[in-house]
Amino acid sequence: MIATLDQLKGLCQERKITVKPTLDKLVNSCPNESKVQLVSKLGIYFSSVERTVKNTSTITSMLLKGEGSSRTKKNINEFLSIEDRDVQAIACYPFITSISSICNGKGFPKAGDVNTLLKLPGLQKDGQPDRQLLSSISSICHGKGFPKAGDVDTLLKLPSLQKGGQLDRQLLSSISSMMSSRGFPKAGDVDTLLKLPSLQKDGQLDWQLLSSISSICNGKGIPKAGDVDALLKLPSIQKDGQLDRRLLSSISSMMSSRGFPKAGYVDTLLKLPSLQKDGQPDRQLLSSISSMMRSRGFPKAGDVDTLLKLPSLQKDGQLDRKLLSSISSICNGKGFPKAGDVDTLLKLPSLQKDGQPDRQLLSSISSMMSSRGFPKAGDVDTLLKLPSLQKDGQLDRQLLSSISSMMSGRGFPKAGDVNTLLKLPSLQKDCQLDRKLLSSISSICNGKGFPKAGDVNTLLKLPDLQKDGQLDRQLLSYISSICNGKGFPKAGDVITLLKLPDLQKDGQLDRQLLSSISSMMSGRGFPKAGDINTLLKLPDLQKDGQLDRQLLSSISSMMSGRGFPKARDINTLLKLPDLQKDGQLDRQLLSSISSMKSRRGFPKAGDVDTLLKLPSLQKDGQLDRQLLSSISSICNGKGFPNENLISRIIESIGLNNLELPEYIDELLSSENFVFDENFWESLSLDEII
Repeated sequence: MIATLDQLKGLCQERKITVKPTLDKLVNSCPNESKVQLVSKLGIYFSSVERTVKNTSTITSMLLKGEGSSRTKKNINEFLSIEDRDVQAIACYPFITSISSICNGKGFPKAGDVNTLLKLPGLQKDGQPDRQLLSSISSICHGKGFPKAGDVDTLLKLPSLQKGGQLDRQLLSSISSMMSSRGFPKAGDVDTLLKLPSLQKDGQLDWQLLSSISSICNGKGIPKAGDVDALLKLPSIQKDGQLDRRLLSSISSMMSSRGFPKAGYVDTLLKLPSLQKDGQPDRQLLSSISSMMRSRGFPKAGDVDTLLKLPSLQKDGQLDRKLLSSISSICNGKGFPKAGDVDTLLKLPSLQKDGQPDRQLLSSISSMMSSRGFPKAGDVDTLLKLPSLQKDGQLDRQLLSSISSMMSGRGFPKAGDVNTLLKLPSLQKDCQLDRKLLSSISSICNGKGFPKAGDVNTLLKLPDLQKDGQLDRQLLSYISSICNGKGFPKAGDVITLLKLPDLQKDGQLDRQLLSSISSMMSGRGFPKAGDINTLLKLPDLQKDGQLDRQLLSSISSMMSGRGFPKARDINTLLKLPDLQKDGQLDRQLLSSISSMKSRRGFPKAGDVDTLLKLPSLQKDGQLDRQLLSSISSICNGKGFPNENLISRIIESIGLNNLELPEYIDELLSSENFVFDENFWESLSLDEII
């Protein structure tokens, strides 16, 4: 039996549960004569919770309502009166985090209340409580106690939250964000918001706009129509007569959970001289600024100037944007860093290369320390000098990149954990670490921390992933793409996907099809069998009575990481007049378009028309397809270039000599970059060559 606080902390450490300071505050709030009983019950709780519980706050947040307060003492007394078996039963629930959120400050829940909530018909999926729905409900009811069954049912059946006869979970997520800790919204308020003309696009709700609004209004309730309209119509966030979504994204990041900003504050920020480029707000700089100031409001003009003029952030007399990007990742949501902290990090001997900060190393460091603040110099040195990360007497950057992916936002790993991972027998090949395997594993575990040996072994030994008695690395690559950042898949889900009748050809798995599916579902988890069937049988994707794989490949390129496209969107794209030739779809043109729009979604009809009619792309009165092909290769995944850029490229240099600097390519793949905006418009030629 756990009898002392030290024993309790030892148990938590053994189960890898982080002990928060609130645990001491909770125990200190208990009368001395009851402390042993409290510690014992807490021991039962922490012995029973699932491994997914990472810290002690799941129970301290329920019981503690101010150290030593009367409410806390009442919560403790009620907790002590609960039978040990009931404490154990509730702790075992896989949904304890959601339950804890609902009961924040309300005391330990009664088993009956928990059972009633988890058995509500509206919260079921495949005979089990639906985690996603429960998470949304717990956000709305955070600290409010258990909701009434009728209130849950009413919300989930609101007509404005339905799509295709089913609850639209993405909509519910946005609503729950705004209503976090505020209780259930009124049906009329939800309906009014979702039908606001300023939130519509092409006759439908604009998800991207709603996402920005819900971020600003997180925990603030449903906004008033006037406030939404006022923000979206601000002259300073318009571009070419339309809302500049990239600027709005930066604004919503800084104002997350803070409510709508005043128009004057927005104007002041966007007109700061240090944030201008070619007479317009520098969107790349503003993205870095908004990352650091996430949920902290607008920065002071003087603080912006001081940061951007730091000598350690300059290169060749100009601001080094790649360095700033790494710093902004480290300081995400932390506010502006102190000049001394920036200087100390960038001058660490272990981060130098040829007398300058090693940007590749700094990128790996900033990934692990994202949102955690600056690391200690000693911790950086210890990590980079780990014997298991060395190769031929030098740091193995490929290994460090895989490690930083898994540890993204989680801080530096322990040396012992690194050694254990890299020496796993299942990751060895010819007595050496199999880096390709590690890369697939790191993709699956992106931001999840190091995997357990058992999970790695189970995945790599799945019979369906074997070929000729060995692991089929190509199949693993597809699975790791789908599960990027999702953690290890269940064996059943893998088997179900690989045996779907729609993915078979001549009695074997059609790998070309699976490649297209895994591209679209990258980082999104396994698709439903019905959704795959619907996509592959769309009339627009058929040719001579069979699936047109070339078309699907172009579609999957544009939709990479975005999920399956809607049938009507495919139809609209493939019937664009600009993409037709002799009455049929021009596949060569579509291939060039899909290359430029790779991972960016389908283009607008007007944008395609504008691109294909650019004077610089014409030759003898017709579109120069060879030139377009070269341009599409250069702009792969970076959107449509504008006339000015193409003209200057053609006039100034040969296409074969065109290269993108490393920092621009890295920016394009960063989590803070908004892909829905045309990046090229903000570039000068000097930044490309």
